[in-house]
Amino acid sequence: MRFFLTFAFLWILTSPSFAFSLENSVIRLRCPLRGQIEVILHRYEHTQEAWGENNFETGGGHLRKGSLLIVEFANLDKMIYDQAREAFYFHYEEHRKLVQCQLLSITNTFPINTPYYRE
Repeated sequence: MRFFLTFAFLWILTSPSFAFSLENSVIRLRCPLRGQIEVILHRYEHTQEAWGENNFETGGGHLRKGSLLIVEFANLDKMIYDQAREAFYFHYEEHRKLVQCQLLSITNTFPINTPYYRE
């Protein structure tokens, strides 16, 4: 029983409420200057961001610095997730401005492997 209680306590303590996969998540944020931003994290470290009517950027990879997870896009924008504060930020390169964003939703998707056949 003590093992179970210890496990349950650690599970609750260590599982962040905004946990998401770096390979299959759709993150919707509301950010100053751009409104709703949709960030999609794909397999193979491919990322994309979309906002407004016709704005779309791709990117690749992420890096960690302490409690920060940083996802950079081709236009040099950065989505920053602070795991310690459970907060999302966006750095807009064109404005050279860091803003805090409101999380609207996180959806984990479930990609499938597409079969291919050799002739």
